[in-house]
Amino acid sequence: MELLAPIVAVTVHPERARVTRRGRVALVAGRTELVVSGLPTSLLDDSVRVAGRSDEPVRVVGVDLARRDLVDAPDDRVRAAEAAVRDAERALGTVDAIDTGDQARQEMLVRLARRAGDRLAVALADGTAGVARVAEVGAAVAAQLVEVAQGRRATEERRAEVMHALHAAQAELGRLRSSGRDRREAVIGVEADTDGEVELELTYVVDGAAWSPVYDARLVDDGQVALTWFGMVVQSTGEDWPECELTLSTARPTVSATVPELDPWWVDVRRLPVPVMAADMPAPMQGSGAPSGRSRGHEEMWEMTEPVRAVEAQVVEGRVAASWQLARPTAVPGDATPHRTTVASFTLPARLDHVTAPALSPVAHVRATVTNTSGQVLLAGPMSTFLGDAFAGTTVVEQTAPGGEIELALGVDDRVVVERELAERTPHRARLGAQRGAVERWRITVTNRRAEAARVTVRDRLPVSRHADVKVVDVALLPEPAERDDLGRLEWVTLLEPGATWEASVRFGVQHPKDLPVTGWR
Repeated sequence: MELLAPIVAVTVHPERARVTRRGRVALVAGRTELVVSGLPTSLLDDSVRVAGRSDEPVRVVGVDLARRDLVDAPDDRVRAAEAAVRDAERALGTVDAIDTGDQARQEMLVRLARRAGDRLAVALADGTAGVARVAEVGAAVAAQLVEVAQGRRATEERRAEVMHALHAAQAELGRLRSSGRDRREAVIGVEADTDGEVELELTYVVDGAAWSPVYDARLVDDGQVALTWFGMVVQSTGEDWPECELTLSTARPTVSATVPELDPWWVDVRRLPVPVMAADMPAPMQGSGAPSGRSRGHEEMWEMTEPVRAVEAQVVEGRVAASWQLARPTAVPGDATPHRTTVASFTLPARLDHVTAPALSPVAHVRATVTNTSGQVLLAGPMSTFLGDAFAGTTVVEQTAPGGEIELALGVDDRVVVERELAERTPHRARLGAQRGAVERWRITVTNRRAEAARVTVRDRLPVSRHADVKVVDVALLPEPAERDDLGRLEWVTLLEPGATWEASVRFGVQHPKDLPVTGWR
């Protein structure tokens, strides 16, 4: 008996999806086999589960999966793509036939022109034909050749259009082949004590589906960022998902759902192999020895390998994973096209400042340090940033727990003017006639042209020696940086009022032996 069980819910995981079908059927007392057809070939056999409810006692005896090769493609889009390929092939055949006829006509006209030309030349020579007749025949043949050439050129243009349509139809058909004629069906055995209705729910996990987070971050004002979280759903499972309850989950159903266990990490002395003569080799053991075709090493490896367990994809919420059920039914075709849907929207507090590294580029970047007060874990993914309605750029955010911070670059602020210039450069005095080098002093200025105060972080660097004979000397920093590390990186933080200018001086020298070539320093 056929059980019509359409898709009513889908839970999409980062790498797979759990599909739920539901249907009602009237049963008679006794055993009945219900067939749910049209299942995709990508479903995992071990993940199939059946549950049900009924007013009368009904028992599920078992579930069997079968494979069917249908005569007709079950998907309308596949049938349409196949029809488009056939139409394009027929059109191409028509174009080829027309071109073949035009080519034959062209060859005939060329032969005719050659023969007529020879005869007209003879007639013109003996006076039986005039020049006007020769010109008339030549013009007629030339007009026919021009007409044929134009027709063949139009045919070539038509062939290019038909070939483009054929390639497009073939590509579309290739994308839809997964929902072709090869299908699965579930045969559910049930037993009922009395006549009545039963509602059955069939669930299974399929490969070929995934979702990933995508974000939009929009700076609303100086203290808030409007964050919109989207889920990009892609599926090519072999079946279209109609408008149904769609849930995005971070749970990852895996084939081997076991806790990892570590084997001992042995460290030993390598032993050289001892040559064994053929006469010294022991004879193969009989009876209880290792079976032929498999060595003892392979047996031990097989025994140490964890058994592959059945997949049981379940949405886990709370401690291990989170899930989001979309607010309205959503349809996702199985054409591998990304479909974006809104997961959540938050308004998060942000701390704005400017960051500049004038040694790399004399510009000031606007930075927003956003605190995740949403109470949810923000997954890693790409983020588009906006300053109001203006697009600022894209970045990638890492997974951020509640209370964590996200650093966003919101573009360049031209109203904060940054300059870095070489104030002076003096050669080092030789010491004992064997040293040389130079001393440089760089001046950094930052001017706030904004109407409000700006908090600016200025980053610069000192050279760092990687050789004992190359020394960085005469370092003088004014003002003293707020941070300085062993890699020569410097950082100042200043609060500039409107119209104010901040200045720093960075002085250093590099000293090295005269005959020692130095890289990274001019």
